[in-house]
Amino acid sequence: MCIETIKKVLVPVWYKESMIGLSIGKSGSNFAESEKKEFKKKLFEAIERLRRRVDEENLSNANIRKEIKKLSTETDASIGQAQKVINVYLKYYCILYSKPLEELDCPLDKSIMGKYKDENHRPVLLKDLMDFGEYERWQELLREKGHGVRLKPDIECYDQNRIREFLE
Repeated sequence: MCIETIKKVLVPVWYKESMIGLSIGKSGSNFAESEKKEFKKKLFEAIERLRRRVDEENLSNANIRKEIKKLSTETDASIGQAQKVINVYLKYYCILYSKPLEELDCPLDKSIMGKYKDENHRPVLLKDLMDFGEYERWQELLREKGHGVRLKPDIECYDQNRIREFLE
């Protein structure tokens, strides 16, 4: 069926658009070619499981975080690398199919994290995101800032800028 193909092709599109391939493929990266292939395969499978949950209307934040943690652990990808495509894909998928966004985590990157300061009033850097507990703490902060929707900072930071840049 055509719609199923479209749902699946969005994964490689967001993989490319999020530039995860570049961060995994950088010189000095600990990913061998076979590991990059394995990461992509496991990423695709994780998104497929989550997409099915969206379609069945039983997606929970716990499901999303479980897949992010599993992908990061099984592939040696950073939390940031594991979460970026999953969260961006689910965001647009839910918007396209009019599904609720409340369960979705905000993708964390330097643009989002740079808007906030640590306890010493310094900008928080993505490299400071070392463990999954820290990832979860960030998501709760963004949930508070977004009045219950973790994606609100992402939508304000990226989507509004994309529209503005397009129209300029």
